[in-house]
Formats: sequence, C-alpha cells, structure tokens
Amino acid sequence: MFNKLFIRLKPVLLSLISKIEQLEQKFRIEQRVKITTKHKFSLPDEVLGLLLLIILTIEVIMKSFTLGQTSRFEILIRILGLFCIIYICVKIILKYFVKKFIEMSQLNYEQYRRNLVIVLTISLLQIVFVIFLKINNLNFYLLPLTGFVILVSLLLNIWWAVVFIIVNALLCVYIYADLNTEMFYHTIFYILSSMYVLTQVEKIFSRHNMIHTIVKSTLINYLLAVSLQLIRYNEVRSLLNLHISLAFYAKNAHSSLINIAMIFTINGLTNWLLVTLLLSLFESVYQCTTNLKLMELANFNHPLLKRLMTEAPGTYHHSLLVASLAETVATKIGLNQLLCKVAGYYHDVGKIVQPEYFIENQISMQNPHTEINPSLSALVIINHVKEGVKLARKYKLGKSIVDIIEQHHGNSVIYGLYEKTLELFDKDIIRYLGPKPQTKEAAIIMICDSCEAACRAIQEPSPQKIKETVERVINTKFLDGQFDEVPLTLRDIYVISNIIIQMLISFYHLRTQQNSSR
Repeated sequence: MFNKLFIRLKPVLLSLISKIEQLEQKFRIEQRVKITTKHKFSLPDEVLGLLLLIILTIEVIMKSFTLGQTSRFEILIRILGLFCIIYICVKIILKYFVKKFIEMSQLNYEQYRRNLVIVLTISLLQIVFVIFLKINNLNFYLLPLTGFVILVSLLLNIWWAVVFIIVNALLCVYIYADLNTEMFYHTIFYILSSMYVLTQVEKIFSRHNMIHTIVKSTLINYLLAVSLQLIRYNEVRSLLNLHISLAFYAKNAHSSLINIAMIFTINGLTNWLLVTLLLSLFESVYQCTTNLKLMELANFNHPLLKRLMTEAPGTYHHSLLVASLAETVATKIGLNQLLCKVAGYYHDVGKIVQPEYFIENQISMQNPHTEINPSLSALVIINHVKEGVKLARKYKLGKSIVDIIEQHHGNSVIYGLYEKTLELFDKDIIRYLGPKPQTKEAAIIMICDSCEAACRAIQEPSPQKIKETVERVINTKFLDGQFDEVPLTLRDIYVISNIIIQMLISFYHLRTQQNSSR
C-alpha cells in the first residue's frame, strides 16, 4: 500500500522540487541584478589603484631628489599635481568613456570588473619590471613589451590592449627616463612596438603561432631601435662598430648593431618565458578562455569529446552539426567563430549521463519517455544542462564554455512534452531553469541547436519544410523572450536564419535526394 501511495505522490513531489528549483534560480537572477545596479560604473579594486598611486608618488619623490636640491614644498606641489592629473584622467575622463563603452557593448558589470582587474594587475607587473630595470641601470629595450601586450590581448581583447598600451606607455616611460629626449624616443618605441604586436595577436591559435609572433616582433623591435638610434644620434659609425661591449645590457652602454642584437635576443627569450609562465596562471585565476585554450578543447582527442562519442554517438553527431552551423554564422556576423565552434562541440555533454532518454541516441530501442510520468521526463531532460555544467567544470573547459552550456536552452519550454501534457501541467512546470543567453555566442548556439534538432525530426525534408521549421523555431524563441538579455538585432536574426536554412537544406534535403536516387 505504501508503494502505491509513493508511486501516486512521486509526480507531485517531482513537480514540487522542479518548482522550488525555478524559484531558487529566479531569486539568484534577482540578486545578481541588484548587485549589478548597486555597483554600476564604479571603478573596482581600489587596492590595485592605490598601489599604483603609491608607486608613482615614490617615483616623483625619487625623481625630485635626483634633479638636485629640492625643497619639501616643491615635492609636495609635484605630488599634488600628479594626484590632480590622475584624478582627472581616471575619475572623470576614463570613467566617462568606460561608461559609454559599457552602454555601447552591453558589457555586464562582473565581466567589466574582471577585465579591469586583469589590466591593473598586468600594469603593476610591468611597472615593477620597469623599476627593476631602472634601479639596476639596465637598458629600456630589455623590457618585455611583446609579452605583456600578448597577455592582455589573449586574455581580454584588442580594445582593452589599446587602453593598456596608451596608459602604460606614459607611466612606464615617465618612471624609467630622466631626460625629456629619452621620454620622447622611449614613448615612440613603446607605442609602435606594442601596436605591431596587436596586428599579429589574432593569428595566435597555438604555442607555435605564439613563438612565431614573438620572433617577428623581436625583429621589428630591433629595426625600430636601430632606426631611433640613427634619428637620435645621427652616428652611423658607432652603429657599425664591431666591438662587443661586455656591458651591452647597461642603460648608457655603447650602442652598435651587435650590442642591440644581443639585447633583443635576451628580450625575445624574456617575452617567451613571460607568456609561458603567466598565461596559464591568469587563465585559471581569472577564468579566461583564450584562443590557445579553445584550440586545445577543439581537439577530438579531448577526453570529454571521446566520452561523448562513445557513450552518446547520436548526440556527438548532432553536436558536430551544431558546431558547423554556429561557426559559419559567427563568421558571417563577426563574432568569435572559434568560441562558437568549440561551444557547439560541448553544449550537450550533459546527455552523457542518461543518453537513452534523448531521441538522437535511441537507435533500435523503445523511447523510455513513454513509460514514465511526464513530469519525470521533464526533470530528466532539464537535468542534462546541470550535468553538462558539472562535467564542463570537472574537465576545466573554462567559464565561457560553461556559461554557454548553462544558457543554450535559456528558460524555454520543452515543447515536445508541453504538447503531450497541455491539460495536465502548467507551461512553467516544464521550462528549463535558465538563465537566458547573455552573449551573442550563447544565443547562436541556442538557435543552431534548436533548428538542427527540429529539422532532424522532419519526415521527408524539403527546402520549403526546412525553411518553415527554422523560421518557426526562431520566431518562437524570439516571442518567448529568449533574446531579451542579449544585443541581437533583427538584422542579425535575419542573417542567422538565412545561413541556417541554406546549410540545413544542403545537408538534409540533398542527402535525402542522394539516398532516394540510390
């Protein structure tokens, strides 16, 4: 009797648990929104900013004493002037433009704060390196500019790297140089050298590419240094001197082509060591997913992809198609195509846990959903998102991939179950837990995933049927509010729809025609 009672109460208990989880998820989202609105546009991590200010203040005091007899009043006036400049630059000008940048790009507060902390941390490391060079009277060209710029560009993006270059070109040169002429030439070298690195960063997809970029940047830096020496001193004979100075690394050492070449040989090795040692550390600490990390995840020998291929082969095949669709769409609308491709591979890894409950894996077997309660079916289907997030974290796929796995269904309705349980359950009972897509990449994976699954289920697919199905799926997602929190324009949706329709027609319809002709 107890067993019968438990069987009857089981669907009610499961639906109650699902409702509680939905309320918990809603509460978390509300709390996140409150935190975001509370701290909006305030510059974070005052500790790093204070450290930077202290370093610059000490530098002003040291520079004042090196210039000769300087009174305390003059030092105080210089420090006050420095404080005024920093206040105007950071609190008024920089804060205003950062605010406009956030409004334009729809960047959320947490991501903005993380990016700013990364920039400040790397800036402090570079300033410490510059102070080390100055204290030990070492040549400015030993500063590993290329390594620092590569770190910022890979961990964040080119625009953050431009901000990093402009700010640090002024700070680092001011700290290192004593004369105005030194400041001028070192600033030119810093900016030109760093900007060249930015033109090469987009080509870095492997450790080999990174070494190639460092070598090319080192050669360009060598040419820049030689050219600046010619302009500054106008002495060709000293450059052509074959004498090798034993103190070639010193600040005021005799400059020749050989001595400068030795400096940049050391500089290239320092750049390589810097990126090799710090990139993985920053990736793990700040949860950044760089192109190098994505290329490693795109390898089909990755343990999690191997598990997906062997334990859920239907889902694996579906994931390959979604990845192909997402990569093509991202290329057309100017997004990170590598991120979309890799996220397509891993978006459904949670189905490994119970693969037989998903139709693409049900080969020559009865659908188990016909034998269980609809509310339990909903929990099993919804659970694949949770399991996917757990597996992604276990295998350290990175925050970007974890977020897309969590968001690729949003809080949309499981329509297959909704049609069957229309009279028994409320629509909200059989919704995914969310959150909705927060980035364009997550929205693309959602669209590609839903469209491919819907077109796979078409009996005798034709171009017209595929077109109608794709448009219906996208319209349903749009009207359900799944794109409310992502800056997708109607033009983007139109372009995405056309690309997916063309690709799915070429795959399903043409394949069906080839099979029928055989």
